[in-house]
Amino acid sequence: MSKFLGPIHFWVYNKIQIQQEMVADFLALNGETASQRRDELDQRYGISETRPLASVIDEGNIHGWLQINVTRSEYKLADSVTALLKQDPDNYQLIAAIFSATGRSLSQANLTAAAAYKLISDSLLDGMPCDHANALIAESDEQVIWQRNRCVHSNYWSEVGGDIAVYYALREALIRGVLENTGLVYEKTDAVTSVIRRVS
Repeated sequence: MSKFLGPIHFWVYNKIQIQQEMVADFLALNGETASQRRDELDQRYGISETRPLASVIDEGNIHGWLQINVTRSEYKLADSVTALLKQDPDNYQLIAAIFSATGRSLSQANLTAAAAYKLISDSLLDGMPCDHANALIAESDEQVIWQRNRCVHSNYWSEVGGDIAVYYALREALIRGVLENTGLVYEKTDAVTSVIRRVS
């Protein structure tokens, strides 16, 4: 491992990989044209990297390389989801099911509210750490409250003709997937404030 790479770089790269796995699932919904759609996205936004980080990152520009790959993944997510919804709005249920299943696959036994929030933060791509997209307001084993400081996703969705509200609804499907069967629930108290709390 490069002496220049730290845990935070692997943390961001792992979140990119989780999102790219979902993009691959969305592309599969295109059936026989799935490979064609993948090639279109690769040509439009660049080929997504899946190899171990230390073997592919530009060590002379670690932050820039990660930012490029965050941007690439965000565009591919927005583009693939928006295209499927334009083909058929009923595809939303299939897309939401993928988000939910991803959340369930990431979940762990005996999650506290604090551990669930950390797991979600470790999984959802919210730009680069320096973007400070979210702020923790209160944290305990029974309840976590956080706020969105800024939306780092809207530009991507806007540029592909998508609806950022769709992204946030799908994001909630993933969060609820993580919390399924944990005794924890997710709630929105206003447009930017979210809560995970124990109900049992």
